[in-house]
Amino acid sequence: MKPLLVDTSAWIDFFSRHPNPALAIHIEKGRHTKRLATTELVILEVTRGARDPTEFCELQAELSALMALPTADRHWVSAAKLGFLLGRKGLQPPSTDLLIATIAIDYDCQLLQRDKHFPQIACYAPLRLLP
Repeated sequence: MKPLLVDTSAWIDFFSRHPNPALAIHIEKGRHTKRLATTELVILEVTRGARDPTEFCELQAELSALMALPTADRHWVSAAKLGFLLGRKGLQPPSTDLLIATIAIDYDCQLLQRDKHFPQIACYAPLRLLP
């Protein structure tokens, strides 16, 4: 089974008081099968939103225990190229989303997300979004 990269937007939804039920099922199933993956950027984005030091440590521990997809120099270059391509199409997704999409593509992961930019990116790149 291929890794499932969980974007920050999906984690925020999952940790909310009323998470999307389908999203919660995907995360729980991914936990059970040890398929969930993360990257340094996602850990940074999620943990910086912690409410207090205890929550920060809990989030850090949970996310750091997932399969790690290291960010390499090639990902930064690919993200820049993808951003350039999308800019020519009139799209300006955030650089963070470009980098996460590039990592998902490179590691052949599905991406679990709740962000309007990833479906736009998927129209022009081989990004596989979890339905």
